Amino acid sequence: MPDVVLFETKPLRDGGQLGLVTLNAPKTLNSLSLEMIDLMIPQLIKWEDDPQVVLVLFLSEGDRAFSAGGDIQNLYHDMVGHPGGPCPYSDAFFEREYRLDYLIQTYNKPTVVWGQGIAMGGGLGVLTACSHKIATETTRIAMPEITIGLFPDAGATYSLSRMPEHYAHFLAWTGANLNGEDARRVGLIDYLINNDQQDAVIDAITSHSWVGDPATTVDQLLNTFTQDSSGFPASQLAMHDQVISKTVNAALASDNPVRVFLEQCEKLGGDKWLDQAVATFKSGTPTTAAIICEQIQRGKSMTREQIFAMELTLAVQCSRHEDFREGIRALLIEKDNSPNWQYEMGGVPHERIEAHFSEPWPINPLSDLN
Repeated sequence: MPDVVLFETKPLRDGGQLGLVTLNAPKTLNSLSLEMIDLMIPQLIKWEDDPQVVLVLFLSEGDRAFSAGGDIQNLYHDMVGHPGGPCPYSDAFFEREYRLDYLIQTYNKPTVVWGQGIAMGGGLGVLTACSHKIATETTRIAMPEITIGLFPDAGATYSLSRMPEHYAHFLAWTGANLNGEDARRVGLIDYLINNDQQDAVIDAITSHSWVGDPATTVDQLLNTFTQDSSGFPASQLAMHDQVISKTVNAALASDNPVRVFLEQCEKLGGDKWLDQAVATFKSGTPTTAAIICEQIQRGKSMTREQIFAMELTLAVQCSRHEDFREGIRALLIEKDNSPNWQYEMGGVPHERIEAHFSEPWPINPLSDLN
């Protein structure tokens, strides 16, 4: 059985090495498993401590996805086997996944990611954690957690709470598909490079001089490739900015943003992209929609460390409540697409939301992040 993550190093021109991490589970669209996470953490720590390794590049096997998410199937079976929790596999998965994301976010060397194809959920967490993020013309980014009763996690709180507020709520509420131009518009990626240039980028990295500051050097190198790339789909967010801004801001100015956004959704129709976004929201988890409002608001004043601790609390509480299990069942297990949510959209009691932000342990397992 092939390794689910591949590691190798390539020599650089002036000495030193490029570390390569390749997600190697194309049959599952490189969705992150606990095995993959547990392989990456020690190798990345080893390279971080190795003065010969100058920078790290994340790649993926297959053309369809960088990584389409997390290990949803095993999470589901864990929740079914431990109704009401604690859910040992789920608790371990989310803690170690967030430790991986935090490690990459705070890495002391440049981390470059080739974000081709689908990047969602846990895969998007790895992508956005990197210091130098590349999208291609095949990139498709989304935060569709509302469809299964989770919430945009793996560090998404940091990104959402620091982008324009109407975009943050729209993306989290609707799971809208983003292309490379969209992702760059909201700060989720840094560079747009044609997909057929991957080998050329690797060759340029290994043949370049790395005498100066590595972060500056890799930025200059990738900007050169961006300038020579073309043919990217136009930004859907840019085309629909006015109607998204008007609709979301009207909702956020109300006492019940979720309910008002639902009422305002009729104004968002008109083309396939917006229609799909609206349909996702309308069929999504009411509890998640309410959590998102609180999540983004709290995240504005939080550090990265505090955000990961909060997200772990939310993830563990979601695994102990019914909607997460029910969402996975309806969408991915039985595939009847008829989830039986606990509440109506806009009708989730405040105490239920607060319960999701209540830590179930005396000490948060991620309180040691620093």
